[in-house]
Amino acid sequence: MRPIVGTATLLLLVLMFMSASAAWDPKQTCETKYPAIPCRHKINNENWFQMGDNRCVKAVSNERLSFDDAEKTCNKYRHGNFMGHLVSIHDDVELHQAVCTMYRDHPGKDHYWIGLQMKIKRINGVVKYVWTDGTDNTFSRWAYGQPDMFLLREECVEMNYWDWTLWNDEQCGQHRSYMCAVRIA
Repeated sequence: MRPIVGTATLLLLVLMFMSASAAWDPKQTCETKYPAIPCRHKINNENWFQMGDNRCVKAVSNERLSFDDAEKTCNKYRHGNFMGHLVSIHDDVELHQAVCTMYRDHPGKDHYWIGLQMKIKRINGVVKYVWTDGTDNTFSRWAYGQPDMFLLREECVEMNYWDWTLWNDEQCGQHRSYMCAVRIA
């Protein structure tokens, strides 16, 4: 009897989660709550979008790269002394600004690399996720059951897994769209 109760509870939780995430409408939310705000500065003479007060972002869906190649591509973008990186996300506002930039770039819910990557401390084997830009990792939006480090080969993080905003660990060599961010202040 207990396995049935456990399965039913798990199913109920999954359905509740799917219902809550399905209620998020990117078209409506991005037009009303998180409209596109052009970056105050041109970066490589391209149009980028403001993310908070001190960063500009650009989603790239017409080119799919591995995690490392996406990070190297983002590093080529600069503003003053600040080098670009795959985007780091630190709260719900930044999460929605990022996903709205992705949505405007490609409304088909593509999977995008973000700048979160697993690192293992060799001394004691502790697994830690770190942002490529060196900022603190205090926020996450993992999809149900993630990160799962499937076959111990998934060390990089993609966004829009299952549904908009949700994160998944993935093999770094997979080719994905990506999102760059550059500090402007």
